[in-house]
Amino acid sequence: MIALRGLTIEHGLGTYSWLDASGLALYFLDRLRTLGLETAIPDRVLRRLEQNAIDNQEKTDRMFEEFVRINREFQAAGLLYVNIKGFTLAPDVCTDAVLRCQFDLDFLVDCGDLSACEKILGELGYVLTGAGKAVREFKAGGEQLPSVRDLYRAKPQRSVEVHVADSFVKDGVIGQDDRLVQRRTQSRTGVNFPALSDCDKFLGLALHLFKHLTSEWTRASWIFEYANFINFHSADEALWLAVKKRVTFDSEIRVAVGAVTLIADRNFDISHLPEVLTWTVRELPRSVSLWIEHYGNHVLFALFPGTKLYLLLQRALVGQEGLQPNTRRKRLIPLHRPPEVVVRSLDKNLSIRLKRLRSESSYLLFRLRFHITQGISYLIEASRWKRNIASLQG
Repeated sequence: MIALRGLTIEHGLGTYSWLDASGLALYFLDRLRTLGLETAIPDRVLRRLEQNAIDNQEKTDRMFEEFVRINREFQAAGLLYVNIKGFTLAPDVCTDAVLRCQFDLDFLVDCGDLSACEKILGELGYVLTGAGKAVREFKAGGEQLPSVRDLYRAKPQRSVEVHVADSFVKDGVIGQDDRLVQRRTQSRTGVNFPALSDCDKFLGLALHLFKHLTSEWTRASWIFEYANFINFHSADEALWLAVKKRVTFDSEIRVAVGAVTLIADRNFDISHLPEVLTWTVRELPRSVSLWIEHYGNHVLFALFPGTKLYLLLQRALVGQEGLQPNTRRKRLIPLHRPPEVVVRSLDKNLSIRLKRLRSESSYLLFRLRFHITQGISYLIEASRWKRNIASLQG
């Protein structure tokens, strides 16, 4: 249930772009229906939200079909893997996955099965579009850029992220990632699939949210879903004991959990905070707590693609001198092109190529405008931040 403090009809619905980008539109409609308050908003707004829900139902059904298809192929090949995020989050963060606006499918795959995984995805029509040390991105379904107007609609484009789970050697024995060892079976509509344990699922939510807090864009729905997970499992003492063991011995995870718990508790209705989460909030560096107090709402209500205020949080995490000036400059005005969001084909049709070029040029200008405006905003806030930090030290 949504209990977002400070959100008014004018703030949330005065601009559709925020409600859509935040990921809260369908949750908002579900809450209205639950309370029988559909008449509390303008009819045109209600009709739009209801159409979004209809469209998202079809999109979710199509994505689940793809989800099942990939899982069957992985299981038939004997891959060691788990599904992460996406469909595995219901009912922990929402009553039904159809309330979430999902864009891709995520898998955690043992490094020894990575080649087999890539081969299977290739046979299913996917193309490798990005490869890092820990994540590989695959896309399928054509090169037409998806439109923001089609946010909730089923699209031909398909996207998969494969997260690589490293193995290790201890006392001459090859060990596997604990997340794979502790996997469990989860079901949706009679379909079984491997998923993370509740502890790993919770920490995954926390670390994913914290990663975005320390970058440009954080969807408000991620914070809301984190709060929902806590509410759903508030009485699960075994879960919170497992979480306590992890955060006690890992300071980075402890800071991440403390930070996201604080911002979630300040903005959404967490009925009861487990003791371990209260402790992680108390243990936060004062500068991190101060950043959340001053800029948490800025992040929550920001329009896509976000803000540059995360640079101040990074300074709070590493110290005033920890972030080198050259690094800050690159993050304020990056000189590289943004990553491609569709598969580039060899189509020689001139009109298609021109349409793509126009879309890419428009997106580049959009990003440039963001970097300039938010860069100026950051410079203004940076001087205020120095004074706030000085007051802590004084």
